[in-house]
Amino acid sequence: CGPRFTIIKDRPYDRLYTSMSPFPMCSLCGDEYGNPENRRFHAQPNACSQCGPQLKLIHKDKTELAGNNAVHFTAQLLAKGQRAAIKGLGGFHFACDPLNESALSHLRKKKSRPHKSFALMMRDIEQIRKYCHVSAIEEEALLSISAPIVLLKKKNGKLDRVSPDNNYLGVMLPFTPLHHLLMKEIPLLIMTSANKRDEPLAIEDFTVISLMNEGFVDFILTHNREIINRCDDSIIQFVHGKIQFIRRSRGYVPHPVLIQSSSDKAILCMGGNLKNTFALRKGDKIFMSQHIGDLTDYLNYTYQKNQIEDFSRLIDIQPEETRCDAHPSYENYSTNSIHIYHHHAHMLSVMAEYNLRGSEYVGVICDGTGFGTDNSIWGFEFLKNSRDNKTFERIAHLNYFPLPGGEKAIREIDRIAIALTEDKEKLPFSNKRVTLIRNLIQSGINSPMTSSLGRLFDGMAAILGLVETVEYEARGAMILQREAESVINPPETGYATEIRVGERIITIEYRMLMKAVLTDILSDVEVPVIAWKFHKWISDSIISVLQHLSATKIILSGGCFQNTLLTTMVTKALIENDYDVYRNSIVPPNDGGIALGQAYF
Repeated sequence: CGPRFTIIKDRPYDRLYTSMSPFPMCSLCGDEYGNPENRRFHAQPNACSQCGPQLKLIHKDKTELAGNNAVHFTAQLLAKGQRAAIKGLGGFHFACDPLNESALSHLRKKKSRPHKSFALMMRDIEQIRKYCHVSAIEEEALLSISAPIVLLKKKNGKLDRVSPDNNYLGVMLPFTPLHHLLMKEIPLLIMTSANKRDEPLAIEDFTVISLMNEGFVDFILTHNREIINRCDDSIIQFVHGKIQFIRRSRGYVPHPVLIQSSSDKAILCMGGNLKNTFALRKGDKIFMSQHIGDLTDYLNYTYQKNQIEDFSRLIDIQPEETRCDAHPSYENYSTNSIHIYHHHAHMLSVMAEYNLRGSEYVGVICDGTGFGTDNSIWGFEFLKNSRDNKTFERIAHLNYFPLPGGEKAIREIDRIAIALTEDKEKLPFSNKRVTLIRNLIQSGINSPMTSSLGRLFDGMAAILGLVETVEYEARGAMILQREAESVINPPETGYATEIRVGERIITIEYRMLMKAVLTDILSDVEVPVIAWKFHKWISDSIISVLQHLSATKIILSGGCFQNTLLTTMVTKALIENDYDVYRNSIVPPNDGGIALGQAYF
């Protein structure tokens, strides 16, 4: 029952406010509002059950139920295995009983998410502790006013079907009055974004009614308060005792990132293509948008365009300059914008958080895809920043390997496994498949070169027989992390590293690694142990490269550092070798933080 704003005509920010005149206070609330001696005097949200939000349950069988009983019937229907769309703060959620196999399977099918994790809402901390390990800092985050989804280590396997590919559950507590009422009657629910795969979050009744008619849910629990700004749930985790965002959105936007700056130029930064956010900068403040999503979907692209207009009005910044990613195929690319290379933006995003400037920093940037200065796809890079933050030098990288089929190899990751190995090496795929892919590589047709650690993770997952095709980004890496984390007594060492030091650049070689992995497979070494040794090889390779450099201040960024095992390994190794370590904590290390780096350029 939000504030009763009235539209102010002829002002540039009209569209950001909505009139509350359709929701007048009842006489009792009006008396309280107008009485200077009452504690609710001029309390804008003042309302009661008569003049406050009015609940309504809309069922697919065309029946409707209004009033507070709607919550009770919602709980009953969910307990029977039905699926609901429930109105939240920044949009609707799809909800169902996570322990009901039929309801969960139906939701996975309709959302086209056969394996990807769903978020959960649980009644209270005590309920969460039944399924998850919860540290003091994780409990503090769960109970905070921002109420994010927090990734927590599973305590048992009771909810493995909710999160099959990793050892964590994404959990949040009720954060609106409606959620609190509902969760009093039911202890835990799936709470995932109400949308079709990769499309914007639904915020209007007519949209979720359409989704209900398509069979996504059986009924809708809504109310008569409009959602003005679409805003997905924020997702965080804690790595080596420090907060790390996976998605920065509801509860944290539009809090600005403060920097030291003498410039007052208004700048719009368009971010990346995946997990897109944009940023507006003026003076010493950078305002990051909420999560927009993947811009390859036209609806998300349109959503971004509209949000830029609204965001500019809200914080009164009219851009004089635009910055974008240097990849010419990205939806936001424009020849009229300033182009900033992807991995430099990752590095600068960390520097912005700490207000760092200068050339004494080396960035270790690890992700899946980023356009490089040589027109190749980068992803395991060592960059030296310039004194003025405007340029960088690439000083080391993973040696290149081909991506047979280009974008297709990102989904059919057995292609990457074949590309990483020699002709004579035995792989767990059919001979026909191996021959076909190797012929494609030798022909040079649609097989771009990459130095991506994310793609190396994919190839390893396929070589180990864990997964050959993936339906969502980084699934191979997640499964590999899950396996490695299951090792109770890890070996003292990983695989041997091979570093080649050239006159101008250092390369990390991967072929000796592949041979060692295949030898272990033939020797029946357990898959989790191989996965753990691979993580250790990455950490050791980073230290091996840095030992050839003079820098002592190291920046870590890129989506691969969402991997808690890898990030903890690398951070500990750097500290043990007397390096100063800087990594993202205000924005995600993934592409959701790119816009901040562009703004700090």
